[in-house]
Amino acid sequence: MKQTNCYLFVAFLFLGICSVNLFSDGMFMDGLFYADISRNMAEGLGSFWKPHLSYRLFNEFYEHPPLAFGLECVAFKIFGDSIYVERFYSLFTFVIVGWLMVLIWTKLTGDKRTGWLPLFFWIIVTEVSWVVANNMLENTMTIFVCLSILLYLNSLENKRFLWIILSGISLSLGLLTKGFVCLYVWTMPFFVWLFKRQNNFLQMMVDTLVFVAATIIPIAFLFGFIPDARNNMINYFETQVMKSIQTVKTVDSRFTIVIKFFKNIMMPLLFGLIVIVVAATKKVKMSLLKQNIKVAAIFFAVVLCGILPIMISMKQRGFYILSVYPVFAIGFAYLLYPVLKIAIDKVTLKYAKLLKIVTGCVIIISVGLSVSQIGRVGRDKEMVSDCKTVIDIVGKNVTINICPVMFSNWSLHGYFSRYGNVTLDQDYRNVCQYYLIFDECNMENMDAQYDEIPLVLNNYKLYRLK
Repeated sequence: MKQTNCYLFVAFLFLGICSVNLFSDGMFMDGLFYADISRNMAEGLGSFWKPHLSYRLFNEFYEHPPLAFGLECVAFKIFGDSIYVERFYSLFTFVIVGWLMVLIWTKLTGDKRTGWLPLFFWIIVTEVSWVVANNMLENTMTIFVCLSILLYLNSLENKRFLWIILSGISLSLGLLTKGFVCLYVWTMPFFVWLFKRQNNFLQMMVDTLVFVAATIIPIAFLFGFIPDARNNMINYFETQVMKSIQTVKTVDSRFTIVIKFFKNIMMPLLFGLIVIVVAATKKVKMSLLKQNIKVAAIFFAVVLCGILPIMISMKQRGFYILSVYPVFAIGFAYLLYPVLKIAIDKVTLKYAKLLKIVTGCVIIISVGLSVSQIGRVGRDKEMVSDCKTVIDIVGKNVTINICPVMFSNWSLHGYFSRYGNVTLDQDYRNVCQYYLIFDECNMENMDAQYDEIPLVLNNYKLYRLK
């Protein structure tokens, strides 16, 4: 019961941390696009291999592989079109990742009761709560990364090749979700051999080859026998992968992603330091940490392999490495486990009643915060309000004109698509019934063609064709 309280504490603490952004309206542009595409797929607009955003922007969306869209599409088919569908889908992916982390932890320690430890170190990573609130593709990919690690660990015990093949297949699903950034798990056999010497070098090489083959063969099958899949993969590689390496630049230094990683794990590191200091003052032997250092090193090395390849490109964002944080949290918790276990046994026994009270308070606060966000607009408040007001006038499933300088406002496309499947067309030759502008638009002789509709908008003006 005491450990159940610990699990509940961690779960609702995470809900409380992310609830304000998760359940309020408004979303980061990328996640907004992914929700649009998934909803469109559920409504028959586009298909799995030819995802569709809008008729003027990404009529066929090849910026990312399609598996996450297909899975989220299922959620829309089951629950209908609501902004909470993508939010609960995103939250559900984190629940699955958490469950897999506990399974990995149990396999390493044999102690399911303390599986909340890596979960705690995971949820206090700075960027994790932001990512769950914004429906990123990495959320889904992290499921397949953690599943692949779990299945590979199974291979170290019995039925070696079966589990390795299943681990590779899981990784191929990660590849179909966010591309090559998940393939760092391939290094797992090497680091198990390097730090634990559980298998000999030849076995490690064979395991790695089987692992790689099991990942690539399903992708090769799709590429070879399904033309739409081949077209999707070619376009993704050309438009996203090659451009990211060759031309796109979002940072000034290749080391930005490494710096971002260490900034994000400052909270877990701080807690770990506190644990060590307190343990030292209580005269707990620090030599206990040596017990688990080899296994922890495996996880830390795999984490580095998930970060360093990102440095190839100057297109870097912190959430690209989201999937390494569960791996880091497991390794870090496992390193500290011999010391933490002593403290946990004492604290949960001595302060069981206090823990129960604190957990109850956290549950009440988290649920209250979540419910209070219903109907609230968080991000892009003015843009969300304007889009909904305009859609009330122009209707859904229509195309409207916008002035060309507005076309690069990607979030505007995302919100109009999300709330009403409205396409924004910058080509004035395609005359639509409605024209949306803002102050910087040059609209000479507009009065001769359009009448302004009197609306209370924050940043735009809406005109109707005469």
